[in-house]
Amino acid sequence: MEDHKVISCCGVLCSECEYYPKDCSGCPSIGGKPFWLQYTGEGVCPIYNCCITDKKKTSCANCEKLPCAFYERGDTTKSDEENKAILEKQLEVLRTLKNNH
Repeated sequence: MEDHKVISCCGVLCSECEYYPKDCSGCPSIGGKPFWLQYTGEGVCPIYNCCITDKKKTSCANCEKLPCAFYERGDTTKSDEENKAILEKQLEVLRTLKNNH
């Protein structure tokens, strides 16, 4: 098992994702361009773009707008309950990062 946690700017624990590391090495490594963008038609994750590219932050943890509209999108392959649980987990991770980044 991996000891080092890979955390994306949005609070996703990349290293705990079912697609890591075979299909995705995590947003910090791939510049916010996960495989699922092929389904949305976007060139880069909008959360990553806002946080890293536009605001020059390391995570959304200290953003005054958290959680913003980008977090409302959810995964269309998951239920509302699953998306809510995922969001809660992301926010929990971001709370641990608050004021550290």
